[in-house]
Amino acid sequence: MSAVCGGPARTLRVPGRHGYAAEFSPYLPGRLACATAQHYGIAGCGTLLILDPDESGLRLFRSFDWNDGLFDVTWSENNEHVLITCSGDGSLQLWDTAKAAGPLQVYKEHTQECVQGNYVVKW
Repeated sequence: MSAVCGGPARTLRVPGRHGYAAEFSPYLPGRLACATAQHYGIAGCGTLLILDPDESGLRLFRSFDWNDGLFDVTWSENNEHVLITCSGDGSLQLWDTAKAAGPLQVYKEHTQECVQGNYVVKW
């Protein structure tokens, strides 16, 4: 492994998924959320991956499947377990990583795909 930003590079391969966005948790050191999609986001499902570093690389803490590609992810500024994703079906999904099932809520606010979210929301 090569050194990146003072530490080892870490990778995790997820067959059938391609990464679109990744964001580190502002609360839990090293915790990473990744928004993914099948078939390069053209068709298929998406998965939200919550990853934690360990001595061998990255380990999967939790994953959530969605019926369309996920293209962006943002952690809540007010809750260490809550984040939001946006997807190809035009919806936003509110997730709680402390719960195994999800999402908590779905906001169907767009008529076409939502590929980027810069959320300034006080959750």
